Amino acid sequence: MTLIVAASAVIMAPGLDSASAITQGELRRGNYVYTGGVTDGKQNGYGVCRYTNGNVYYGFWNMGYKDGLGRMDYADGTMEFGNWQKGHLPKSKGRKFHTGDKVYGIDVAKYQNNVDWTKLSLAARADGSVVATRKNAPYLQPVLFAMIKSTEGTTILDPYFKTNFKEAKRCGIIRGAYHFLSVNSPVEEQVKYFIKNTPLEPGDLPPVLDLEINKTVMQKQHAKVCTMAKKWLKEIEKHYGVKPIIYTYNNYYIDYLKGHGMDDYDYWIARYGQEPSARHWEIWQLTDKGVCTGINHAVDIDYFRGNIRDLRKYVKEKGMRRPIKTSVKR
Repeated sequence: MTLIVAASAVIMAPGLDSASAITQGELRRGNYVYTGGVTDGKQNGYGVCRYTNGNVYYGFWNMGYKDGLGRMDYADGTMEFGNWQKGHLPKSKGRKFHTGDKVYGIDVAKYQNNVDWTKLSLAARADGSVVATRKNAPYLQPVLFAMIKSTEGTTILDPYFKTNFKEAKRCGIIRGAYHFLSVNSPVEEQVKYFIKNTPLEPGDLPPVLDLEINKTVMQKQHAKVCTMAKKWLKEIEKHYGVKPIIYTYNNYYIDYLKGHGMDDYDYWIARYGQEPSARHWEIWQLTDKGVCTGINHAVDIDYFRGNIRDLRKYVKEKGMRRPIKTSVKR
């Protein structure tokens, strides 16, 4: 075994003296490469283990054993998620779903404050459906994708974006980034600002335009909003090489967007209490009052149309395929 220790971080674990502290490092063996917490040459704390057979484990360890919340992604496309015990995942009696049959995600911004991406889990019923509270929902579903706020207008960069974007990737969560459109600044400058601050990479979801314009503003400046939105979408597609996604409310699409030149985009639609009726959608924001471990505030919960294989196919076909520079020609 080869142990490569990073000198950047030493974490004291409860009950351990300084000689047994958790250090962030790398372990290499013939059948895996592990990166994460290490104590006395063993996996300890949170880490990612990539096996030579194609399996990948994202989760917690206790002195060489998978122990605590974790997700195993198998090379055949299946996965397991839950609280591991000494290297094994106990089977949940009464559960009627397999992890990955239904795909849930979250969207986060500064309102969620510090997110512990290593501890994310959602409460689910026996059929795998996630609920906003943990009452009568004894099972767990993983967060498999995350939409992360990047920018707003030309001056607002979400203060948590860089950390959230980095941590989502480290924890094996498919990520996307969105821009909140403002009618009060030039759309050309909004395009540049998003590009400057949003380094999308291969494997990420397409960039997203958030159209949560104030209703009164939308009514009075409808033509301006649509013109700005189409300009942003066109320029962002030109730069990133993929067609963006539009986020909006169910009724907003019906009242303001339908028939105004944006019908050929994929949509992420918010409608609480029932499935969107406005049009075909790829992602459904089903609540803004969700509960998720690792987040101490209410969070939006999203549902992807399809299973985990469908999501991976969607990312492969419509998501980012090449590295993009965070610059734009002037």
